[in-house]
Amino acid sequence: MTIKDYHKAAIITPDHEVSYTELMQYIRVYADVLKRELDKALPKTGAEKDAATNAKHEKKKVLIFSENREEWVYAFYAIWLCDAIVITVDATSTVADVAYIMRDSGADAVWVSPGTEAVARQALSETGQQMKVLSIEEGRKMMDDGGRMRDESLLDSSSSTNNPSSLLSHPSSPMTFEGPADETALIIYTSGTTGSPKGVMLSYENMEANIRGVADEVPIFNEQRRTLMLLPVHHVLPLMGSVVAPITRGGGIAISPSMTGPDIMKTLCKGQVAIFIGVPRLWQTLFTGIKKKIDEKWITRALFNLCARVQSRALSRFIFKSVRDKMGGHLDYCVSGGAALDREIGNGLKTLGLDVLEGYGMTETAPIIAFTRPGDYIPGCSGKPLPSVEVKLVNGELCAKGKNLMLGYYNRPEETAQVIDEDGFLHTGDLASIDSEGRITITGRTKEIIVLSNGKNVQPNEIEFQLEKYDAYVKEAAVTEDGDQLVAIIVPQEAWAQGKSTSDMEQLLKENVIRPYNRTVENYKKVMRIVVFEGDLPRTKLDKLQRFKLKDILSEELRVKSEESGGRKGDGREMKGDGREMRGDGKEMEGTTPVEKAIIAFIASEKKCPVRLKDHIETDLALDSLDKVSLQSYIEDAFGVTINADEMADFRCIGDMCKKVEESMDESREMKDDGLQDLSTNTSKLSSVLHNSSSLPSGKALPTTHGVSAFMHSLYARLFRYYFRSNNRLTIRGMENIPATGPVIIAPNHQSYFDGALAVCGLSWRGVRDYYFYATEEHVKSDARRWMASRHNVVIMERRNLKTSILQMADVLRAGKRLVIFPEGSRTHDGSLGEFKKTFAILSTELNVPIVPVCIKGAYEAMPRGRILPTPHHITVEYLPPVLAKPEEKGEGAAESLAADVQRRILECLNRN
Repeated sequence: MTIKDYHKAAIITPDHEVSYTELMQYIRVYADVLKRELDKALPKTGAEKDAATNAKHEKKKVLIFSENREEWVYAFYAIWLCDAIVITVDATSTVADVAYIMRDSGADAVWVSPGTEAVARQALSETGQQMKVLSIEEGRKMMDDGGRMRDESLLDSSSSTNNPSSLLSHPSSPMTFEGPADETALIIYTSGTTGSPKGVMLSYENMEANIRGVADEVPIFNEQRRTLMLLPVHHVLPLMGSVVAPITRGGGIAISPSMTGPDIMKTLCKGQVAIFIGVPRLWQTLFTGIKKKIDEKWITRALFNLCARVQSRALSRFIFKSVRDKMGGHLDYCVSGGAALDREIGNGLKTLGLDVLEGYGMTETAPIIAFTRPGDYIPGCSGKPLPSVEVKLVNGELCAKGKNLMLGYYNRPEETAQVIDEDGFLHTGDLASIDSEGRITITGRTKEIIVLSNGKNVQPNEIEFQLEKYDAYVKEAAVTEDGDQLVAIIVPQEAWAQGKSTSDMEQLLKENVIRPYNRTVENYKKVMRIVVFEGDLPRTKLDKLQRFKLKDILSEELRVKSEESGGRKGDGREMKGDGREMRGDGKEMEGTTPVEKAIIAFIASEKKCPVRLKDHIETDLALDSLDKVSLQSYIEDAFGVTINADEMADFRCIGDMCKKVEESMDESREMKDDGLQDLSTNTSKLSSVLHNSSSLPSGKALPTTHGVSAFMHSLYARLFRYYFRSNNRLTIRGMENIPATGPVIIAPNHQSYFDGALAVCGLSWRGVRDYYFYATEEHVKSDARRWMASRHNVVIMERRNLKTSILQMADVLRAGKRLVIFPEGSRTHDGSLGEFKKTFAILSTELNVPIVPVCIKGAYEAMPRGRILPTPHHITVEYLPPVLAKPEEKGEGAAESLAADVQRRILECLNRN
């Protein structure tokens, strides 16, 4: 950059810009704060000083434990300016995770945000280490208050006049890449084959090789292209691609405040972003939303198909110019990394005229090994190697060597030697092919890690270690996957197994090993099935488990069980057993109670498999969190009994759960002949349907408005607005609080029968068509009403198919549409605000969609329950500022907190004069 460019924006946030000159000043202040704190820990006299002098080559290490924010960037470069090593930490890490990194790295200080400070301090307490905790907001406050730097030897103010960039330049800084390039600059912790995280040591040279490859050798990053900072920058890809490379090469960054569609679109536009780095799921969501809008009209469908056949970048950009314009109009490259991008999504983005660059790499290569060149994108292909990288195949495994290769794993020379051979090649653990042009295509994995369809990575040896702790029962264990389920193959202790049948051992292992383990881990790490294996697990002479042979054990186990059961099928049509089992068609076997009959028939119909009373809902039937909530709702509706979904796995078997239901039933209730008693659906019972489910299948087709129906939909909204304005002096406030684009959940309080109309009657003629409502099946019993609902954006909540109904609401939001949900579930009886259910908050937290609270005031007075037409009472509808779950909130607690926050905001509005 030239001197005149130092006033160019280096960072753009939603509310202000930071020039390169200001950026350098901020970094100086942060470096001053850090250096003072690090110096306090240095010995000053005597033998301690001599020892420190002898060991001065050992650089200080500083953690950054914070969410994405501009202060993260200041802290990051300040650490380098102080000649220290940066260690990045995931802002969502648990106390145990942070404590592990603190112990393993021996860090000297940690930058924290308000949202991570408590976790950091608790982790420090557990480790017993002496480490300075620095607020990432402190340096910003000093600058904003006009504070001055104290260490003039480090921060020479004259440099800002003659050469402002020198404030970012350290002898080893990647801003200039001068000095000892082989020094460690960055440590990023990543899980490896051992299961415990390892610190990957990256040098300035490693990072320089990456930046030179994508800026000089292949001109992607430059002074004219600003990059979107969106993905969590503790990962090496977003750190290098959306912080270091764009700032180093003068393009700057634009920080999105969240990963919601509206925030992303606003940031793309405001920041005039040219490079957008995302992960496959993000690109899938983006393309799916655009494609659904294209498919709404025959002309746009035809144009899309034409562009797909012609494959002309110029034609695609001309026809779909509006798509690019909505993304700011400056987007040059869509970069996808982290996992393979689906071919259909890649082709689709290319058809829209968006240039897709797909990369392949590892933390150990900082991170790029290969990437697609502009104009040479082939879906499914990882492109050509980085210019400075040499690759080869060894028995089909991709190996890479170059200046981007890590220095090694921190304090783990043996594990470093396991992945880097004597010739300096990194063995990636991935199978690949290389075409005649040098393009790399990843074809499979040799690593032991299990990758589930929801994107979760599971280290099987971690689970094996936990299971083998139950050494009274387990001699050894091996974990593999079967479809999308984890299966544990367990070799029982010989002494314990004596005199027990395989069936008995299986049942006891479930009760005494699997269920206790499952209660301690996240859903995706739960073992859903076990196999009792009487023998030795297949191992090499070096005692390494031969995992590829585990599938043979599973196949043999299934064959034996099939023979023993006399051909019991898995289609839910035939079952043979102990006389108290149920066929999938619900026909009652001898001795089966009505409750057992009904519950087993429901599970069989949901899972499409045979169900026995002795089955366990997880280890035999593999019910996931969605299935459990659906079963919970069914039991409440059918029998009026609450069985907590989170506690269902605690029952020894289905039979025990049925007994609990029978014991809890109100004796005065009379069951129908089929053992069922219908109750009205209550959305609170579905509040955790999406909890811990990062990837959900699509529900059935969404209801849509088009043609005459679309016209009438808009007309109804307009007529309601005119009516309420004339009859009730309707006042509408806060329309500016509704995000202009992207999915939104509208959450009004519920005072009257017309609240649905009131919630949308202020919208534009066409805008109202993007809003969906839901109705319980009791409200649309007739065929005519269902027909109307299907053509007027109404999602029907079906009691017998709750999961699909919830997924339909999720699909509405994934399609970029808006959803109107009344958190109270039903109209108020006395005008007061009722209890808020969590369904809307679960959808928000799981899909990262903003909620716009809506305060409807006066509708109860105008039309309370029992009144047919409203009286001329003044009605006010106020849209409040949108809210999202707090970053520090996690799990179900985040939804509860979010629901309470929305309720509080509406209540405050209702109480205002």
